[in-house]
Amino acid sequence: MGRYITHNNRGSIVEQLMLNTSEYYRSNGIAYFRKSNPEYSHVSKRGRSSLSMLDEDSFRIRLISKGDLDYYGVYKGKYFGIELKETKRQEFCLSLLKEHQWTQLEEISSCGGISLLLIHFLHKESSFWLISYSQLLKLRSEKKRKIFSLEEFKKVKAFELSITYPYVFDLVPVLDQLISHLKS
Repeated sequence: MGRYITHNNRGSIVEQLMLNTSEYYRSNGIAYFRKSNPEYSHVSKRGRSSLSMLDEDSFRIRLISKGDLDYYGVYKGKYFGIELKETKRQEFCLSLLKEHQWTQLEEISSCGGISLLLIHFLHKESSFWLISYSQLLKLRSEKKRKIFSLEEFKKVKAFELSITYPYVFDLVPVLDQLISHLKS
């Protein structure tokens, strides 16, 4: 199964782990995960032979839309969307989330789905944190700023993710907690 590679996510650890997770969860019937890709249109091609269309250097594309959140899926009948981000610092800046990503997180949440942000903190103690859209809004409104430390994520209902064999995120306990919280 291929993956859509752009300059922004090339070599991304969190992208590869999430891809592994989606493939593992789908193949084992645990959850349905899918990577979303931006819409594009074919603009032009160079060369006249039909074989030249198969060569990456022989055509250009144009993005039609900014794309959806990085991953979407269904777990135990609940729809969810996940945006992946990485930061080399011990803090996360909300400006890393683009306006269309905020909008999609809000729309999914308002329709009863689960909107999540998965952040890889790449500092010396590399860690992965999952925070729901509602907790992200709560953190933003309480702090009245756009930069949050890793310590602040630990204080709210954010979840540190563990990685299990074969290099997949252990999302089941977290998703179960989020679903049970929605029911109560």
